[in-house]
Amino acid sequence: MKLGFDRRFVDQLKRQRRSLALGLLCVLGVALLDLAPAAFIKWAVDAISTSNTYQVGMMCLFIIALYSVKYWFTRGQVYYLSDVAHRVTASLRQQLFAKLQSLPIAYFNNKRTGAIQSVITNDVNVIQSGVPLVRDVISAPVRAFGGLALILILNWKLALVSFIAVPPVAWLIMQNSRKVRKAQETVQQSMSDMTVRMNESLGAVRVVRAFSAEERQSQNFSQAVEATYDSNMKVVGRVARLKPLVEIIGAFAIAIIFYLGGMLVAQKEMTAGSLLSFIYLLDVIKNGATGIGNISSVYSQVLAATDHVYAEVLDVESDMKDDENAITLADPKGRVEFQDVSFTYPDGTLALHGVGFTIEPGTSAALVGRSGAGKSTIADLLLRFYDPTSGAVTFDGNDLRRLNSGWLRKQIGVVPQQTLLFASTIRENITFGKPDATDEEVKQAACSAHADEFILATPDAYATVLGERGVRLSGGEMQRVAIARALLVEPKVMLLDEATSSLDAMSEQIVQEALDGIMRERTTLIIAHRLSTAARADQIIVLSQGGIVEKGSHAELMALNGTYAGMYRAFNAGLFDGAL
Repeated sequence: MKLGFDRRFVDQLKRQRRSLALGLLCVLGVALLDLAPAAFIKWAVDAISTSNTYQVGMMCLFIIALYSVKYWFTRGQVYYLSDVAHRVTASLRQQLFAKLQSLPIAYFNNKRTGAIQSVITNDVNVIQSGVPLVRDVISAPVRAFGGLALILILNWKLALVSFIAVPPVAWLIMQNSRKVRKAQETVQQSMSDMTVRMNESLGAVRVVRAFSAEERQSQNFSQAVEATYDSNMKVVGRVARLKPLVEIIGAFAIAIIFYLGGMLVAQKEMTAGSLLSFIYLLDVIKNGATGIGNISSVYSQVLAATDHVYAEVLDVESDMKDDENAITLADPKGRVEFQDVSFTYPDGTLALHGVGFTIEPGTSAALVGRSGAGKSTIADLLLRFYDPTSGAVTFDGNDLRRLNSGWLRKQIGVVPQQTLLFASTIRENITFGKPDATDEEVKQAACSAHADEFILATPDAYATVLGERGVRLSGGEMQRVAIARALLVEPKVMLLDEATSSLDAMSEQIVQEALDGIMRERTTLIIAHRLSTAARADQIIVLSQGGIVEKGSHAELMALNGTYAGMYRAFNAGLFDGAL
């Protein structure tokens, strides 16, 4: 059964029970001490009117003692509730990040990176700002209802008159809270849009400069900023409207009380001290009522942010979970088979139909086809980023859906066409899939990838810190680090997304030599972007519109004189550059 968003917010607070309990205890102390001056005011004013200097002096000492005690409660309130706020923020961001790590690739294909970042930063910040609400939840009712009880004791007739302010204040609070929540939902969406635009522009800064699009990008971002400003100001307007309206209603009530109370004092039915104490308590009640109104307004914003956090990330169900009885294989060989596989993406796009082939352990297969033929989809199915719509993909005869997905991916070393390195050391990048690797294992993997020589030439060798996305290395060097990273986990299968297609001739030769050594020892699936690469494979699988049109070795396909042979002859004749 799903919890309501308000309950979820409370559950986040409950994780910090100790600090929350201490903070609320201090809040209660401060609220109760705020009521105490009413008694001192009554006694002090009445003592002055009777020239009782001793009693006036004692009241002064009591006030000093009162605020000394209040200091410690206030200090504890600020410290412990701040601790709760920061811990809730940290915990929620950890939950979000962990959830994101478990979501299927399809989720990220349908979400913009900036929108996800906005949830982790902007939405969580709004939720953090709501933590002080727990202070008002305790202090505002204590002030409001405690003050009401005391004015009833002081003079019940005047107290009943003061109640005329309650209905309009309650109505204003209820009306305002609904409008604030609706406006805050617009704020969260506009913040998300702004973050998306910023990330896209920064991530594509080279493209922006190359096309002289700086001014247009700045204008687009300015529009997003203006939209965020406008939506924020709508919320501010709603919140700002409530407090002065409550104060105006309170002022009318106080004016009436002053007039009627003055008459009671003149008629000796009430002392001047009691009247001033009554007025003080009305101010306390007004502040309490304003606090209750603030709870409603801010809580509406928190609920909108909480709604967004859960709807966008935490409530998303993964359809790629491992079976409860998922297995691992004790002695994997690396035999890959696609059995009459068809696949349709969640948006309804048919990507594969009736695909079947086998790659025996230690052999290589190259996927050949134009863009959109289904090559990358086959790779995604092998890594079990998706499950087939029909048919089966097997590893050593076992359906991938029966295997532990984490174990499966450790059996597959991936070298992508566009290498992504992290802004850490070269060693940390190589050991990404095996953090506990020894220095000897790291060096051996680097040597196998022909990377050791250039790594040792860097300022700090394996401890050299790379820039963001590895910008301090050339394309060929980045590819060799990626190959070393894949080799270190000792995979049974290598998945190569044409790792040399974007390199210069010299870098390509070095990387290709490293890949040739790898392919002799492991089952290899190559997503070929050039015919010259495909020709090296033991088996070539030609794809068109999601189906296999030809399959065989280079020699067999040339003899078949079909699609592949036509492309290859055109390539040799210079009529076709061989790029796929």
